[in-house]
Amino acid sequence: MQQFDVVILGAGFGGSLTALLLDRIGLSVALIDRGTHPRFSIGESSTPAAGYLLQSLSQKYDLPQFQPFCKYGTWQQTCPDIACGVKRGFSYFAHQPGQMFQTEPAHGSELLVTANLSEPLADTHWYRADVDEFFAKEVRKSNVLYLDQTEIQLQRTAGWEVSGRRNGEDVSLRAAFLIDASGTAGLVPRALGMVPQTEFATRSRAIYGHFQDVKLWDEILEQNNVDRGDYPFVCDQAALHHVLQEGWMWQLRFNNGITSAGFVLDERQADQDWQQMLDRYPAIQAQFAEASVIGPETGLVTTGRLQRGWAQCAGPDWALLPHTAGFIDPLHSTGIAQTFCGIERLVSVLEQHWTKDARREQLANYSDSLQKERALIDRLVACCYRSRFDFSLFAASTLFYFAAATCFEHQRSQEQKQPLFLCADDGEFTQTVGQWLELVSLLEQRQAVPAYEIRQAVKQAEQMLVPWDRVGLFQPVVPHMYYYTAAPEMEPR
Repeated sequence: MQQFDVVILGAGFGGSLTALLLDRIGLSVALIDRGTHPRFSIGESSTPAAGYLLQSLSQKYDLPQFQPFCKYGTWQQTCPDIACGVKRGFSYFAHQPGQMFQTEPAHGSELLVTANLSEPLADTHWYRADVDEFFAKEVRKSNVLYLDQTEIQLQRTAGWEVSGRRNGEDVSLRAAFLIDASGTAGLVPRALGMVPQTEFATRSRAIYGHFQDVKLWDEILEQNNVDRGDYPFVCDQAALHHVLQEGWMWQLRFNNGITSAGFVLDERQADQDWQQMLDRYPAIQAQFAEASVIGPETGLVTTGRLQRGWAQCAGPDWALLPHTAGFIDPLHSTGIAQTFCGIERLVSVLEQHWTKDARREQLANYSDSLQKERALIDRLVACCYRSRFDFSLFAASTLFYFAAATCFEHQRSQEQKQPLFLCADDGEFTQTVGQWLELVSLLEQRQAVPAYEIRQAVKQAEQMLVPWDRVGLFQPVVPHMYYYTAAPEMEPR
């Protein structure tokens, strides 16, 4: 039986990066995965905070091979064979069932929020099959023991015993500490018999896959004579959101001809399948007229409820990475950045307190931090779902997320602080988000809300966010067109 300080379960990019960082601080590490790379994986949209955190980690722990992934330009210069997409920001378009997309005065059905100043400095969509494989290959080059194609069982003794089979041979490891990066599998909390959390403000499910030959949304707009002269960037070079009566749709384009796309449906209102959704929205249907599913091999993925979580995210000899600890919804592209934020915090705890009595308390704080972040993301997403009945109200709800993101970016880069992800440790901000959620929930429950009440609510949102509005939210020169929002300090010098 081989003895390790840490065994990590799950070799997505999060598990692989954690293994490399722990190896850098001198711990003995094994990384175990039941599958192989490359493989289909979802969760692909990066943000300025994600790029900043990856750059910070790669510099602090001397892993320069990951720095090119922080921006689209350096990615293309250094790793052009690893597929990705250019992401200038977020774009949103509101649709009505049975109608082609229609613009309204003052961009009343459009919203574009810029996150970076140019294509070379842009964020990216990660084609996870390529990116995860690259991270795993870097693990193979290190001191970390990497075992793929390994099915395991866990037994907690004085530490952990990890046993299983790999290619017909027995595997037996002992670990002083276990990190669960297995995502939805939740191997450690299930082994501990933990009860999952079920209470969330958001209630959604998804239908998704990877496609080829998806027509550009910009092309659909051009065919319908939509004036795009005010747009701060090409709307497809973004995390593109179609805002629908039943929920919303994401589209992320990679430079290998593949598009990640999925409908995320409000379970309180919608039970449609993929084709039914296309049939209800002619403009989106036109995009997919010649498209075909190319991943996963089994066809479109249809999920149950997306929201999940564990009430405890760490113990004296174990910890969950953020995506294992819980998940809310892909609406705000929080996954990659929150994963890096959690990895940074967990590795720091193990580096500073590995042999100290304070480790237990620090891990309890880590567990609490993931719960606070999950609760805030839940509220931020739920605000948008409850606001979909009016696009101006939905746009105001998105600005609560952008206020959180830009405040987090500013505190990290300008003030040299380390707040929780999206400033989830700011009690006043989380309370304000909760108040906004209550307001829009009440408005949603009414059959009809007069336009003047919607305007009053949007004005109230602006006033509520004044303490956290660092980038001029609510008052762009061109309505609903934000030409730059990320903190300038997030851009590489």
